Amino acid sequence: MHPIFKTILYGVGVFTIFTTIAVILKLVTNQVPKEEAYFGLFTNSDLMLGLVVALVVTISHERKKKLK
Repeated sequence: MHPIFKTILYGVGVFTIFTTIAVILKLVTNQVPKEEAYFGLFTNSDLMLGLVVALVVTISHERKKKLK
């Protein structure tokens, strides 16, 4: 498998895990957003935060792989 494809899959996985945890925490604490939300759970800020977290974790992972 091409290394760039692996990196993209890693980033998508991190984003998915982050958004899943965020939704579970919102449901457990009854913090469902009152503003416009996608599927009644995700706001634009949630998705942007997930994207930033996925980028930072993926870049950190790639840098760690190159040092080995």
